[in-house]
Amino acid sequence: MKLENIYARLTPSLQNLACSIYGYKLKELRFNKDFYAIHRFLDSTSEWNAEQIRSYKEENIYKIIHHAYNHCPYYKQKYSSAGLSPSDFKSIDDLPLFPELTKEEVRMHWKEMLADNIPAKKLIQYHTSGSTGTALNFFWTQYSVQFYWAVVYRYMARFGITLGDKYLTLTGKTVVPISTDKPPYWRQNKAMNQYFISMQHITHNKINHLANFINQAGFKYFTGYPSIIYQLSLQIEEAGLTISNPPEHIFTGAEKLFEYQRKQIVQIFKGSKIHEHYSFSEEAASASQCIANNYHEDFELGHFELTSPTYNEDGASGELLATGFANYGMPFIRYRNGDTAIFDDHPCQCHLKSQIIKEITGRTEDYILTPEGAKIMRFDYLFKETHDVKECQILQIKPEEIILRIVRRNNYSTQTENFIREQVKHYISSNIQVLFEYVSEIPRTQAGKFKAVVSQLKHLQQ
Repeated sequence: MKLENIYARLTPSLQNLACSIYGYKLKELRFNKDFYAIHRFLDSTSEWNAEQIRSYKEENIYKIIHHAYNHCPYYKQKYSSAGLSPSDFKSIDDLPLFPELTKEEVRMHWKEMLADNIPAKKLIQYHTSGSTGTALNFFWTQYSVQFYWAVVYRYMARFGITLGDKYLTLTGKTVVPISTDKPPYWRQNKAMNQYFISMQHITHNKINHLANFINQAGFKYFTGYPSIIYQLSLQIEEAGLTISNPPEHIFTGAEKLFEYQRKQIVQIFKGSKIHEHYSFSEEAASASQCIANNYHEDFELGHFELTSPTYNEDGASGELLATGFANYGMPFIRYRNGDTAIFDDHPCQCHLKSQIIKEITGRTEDYILTPEGAKIMRFDYLFKETHDVKECQILQIKPEEIILRIVRRNNYSTQTENFIREQVKHYISSNIQVLFEYVSEIPRTQAGKFKAVVSQLKHLQQ
């Protein structure tokens, strides 16, 4: 029996214990003495000027290229085939000489991307996928994990947040199992003073309990996908409820926050200030909002550039490439993550001199509606543990049914189909019918974009 199935059978108090045990493990991984040393370093770099930032970047880009060339077989082959060596990098202007890294390359060659001078036992495995089903394996070192979280807490510290403050995470993960049919519809991680609400329970028949819990708990801040927090605010409004004890801050990430979502959220959580952080699972680079509400590149963690940029009087726009500085276990150099952005060359009202990113235009995802009335807006979890799906598009014509249009890989089997169906039942709804349609390709829009969800339900339209 899988651990998540065992977890789902536990009582809420034992589930809280399980969350807390896992939380203590995460706390030990993320927040040891290196974390605090990195945090102090990040405090000092906030005062750097543009010349210091460029010098730091050039030093770290050279180091990671040199390391990857000498210790990661795939990079050695990739750069040698292009007639390149680390000595060809002399300044940041030389970086475009080196070939880009695609998600398909990572999927196919992740083993050869691992550094041969770092023991496997010191690597931490992660995996991710977008709604396309393009699963990726990648590894972090413990140091890179701590560096990333030091960057995150440096960002939140700008707004008065300290490690240990009480917070609520709105998540797509079934921390509260779908089968839960009576309160509490939340779980606790005591190790980090963190509580969870799963999006599968943000429904009209449970919203009274959720609103009362939020009012009584007194959270310093929320974290989560903006679309989930938005749905929470909609359900609260539709039920005619009031949040009398809103959080001071709401930190969103992982997807684009639309203006209509922002307006709705602040209307319900009056007085809460919303802040955005941009990153992706591979964590090659990130960007955080400053006190003037502009994204700034977290240059200490990695370098962003634009491929084939289009220039205008305000700056440039294009698809992002990221080069990470902290993860020597599995380097990502000039990694194309599929997001697009607009760089702004104007100085910021805050004191930071790092690159301003005016907007992460990114990819957006639609919703599907469950028979229970929940709007589900993340589908990463369906494909994280399978590599048999090349692409998947979700079609919904009626609330009780979804059709998965799948482009199969060669090793796709009946077992894969059954696994995906189980994932849908576990993460989305146990009452939804899952149909499969196998296609050779999934049509793009007229603009050439891939739509993860095609919904014909009028009440899903914004």
